[in-house]
Amino acid sequence: MARMLNTRMSSESILNNAIRHQRLCKQVVGAEHLATAIQIVIDKLKGKHSISLTALEDKGAAYDNVVLKDTILDDVIRDISDAAKQYDRKNIGRGIYTNLFPNGKTTSITNVSYSQEPIEADKFLSRFDKFEEGNSLLAHKAPLTAAITDLRTMISAYKLAIDNEQMALEVESSAQDDVIRQYEFNYLDAAKLFGKKYTNRLFPKTPKSKKKQIIEEALTK
Repeated sequence: MARMLNTRMSSESILNNAIRHQRLCKQVVGAEHLATAIQIVIDKLKGKHSISLTALEDKGAAYDNVVLKDTILDDVIRDISDAAKQYDRKNIGRGIYTNLFPNGKTTSITNVSYSQEPIEADKFLSRFDKFEEGNSLLAHKAPLTAAITDLRTMISAYKLAIDNEQMALEVESSAQDDVIRQYEFNYLDAAKLFGKKYTNRLFPKTPKSKKKQIIEEALTK
């Protein structure tokens, strides 16, 4: 029995079946126009699927950038922590570390979510405004500001990449529908021309056993 396509199938599976159907049509006199009819939607799905894959890669790259910039910001905060402790050892009674880290630890900033960390880091940065001019810890303000900005920029880029991938997948889904629809049209047209029994020869058959189906899908992905 011919295997009809459906929206639960991946683009790879849809394309595999459509291309196999097309090859079979090219070998049968009188069915060549069916191969031509489905070529346009096959090419369209190939293009949209490629765009989705690129969008997925871009999203992965954007996420890696977020992780990297978050790590850099964490390092800057830990460096400030070490510098503040050293400052207090040299300046007994100043309590700079407590001013910067009221709860006594860096993890209240570094261990929050990626989206929350720039917010917490901004609060941390504002505490430098209390320092008098000439305080050696003010040298850390510029790299801290840069690290916060870089992380926030990468988070925005990641959110954009997520949106772009979602749009690409929606467009790809529409292209899948076009192939599925044309595949069904081809089946109906072929049935009118050749009869249902012969028409089944022009469409990839559904494996009889689940084991064979699993093997086939594994080979085509």
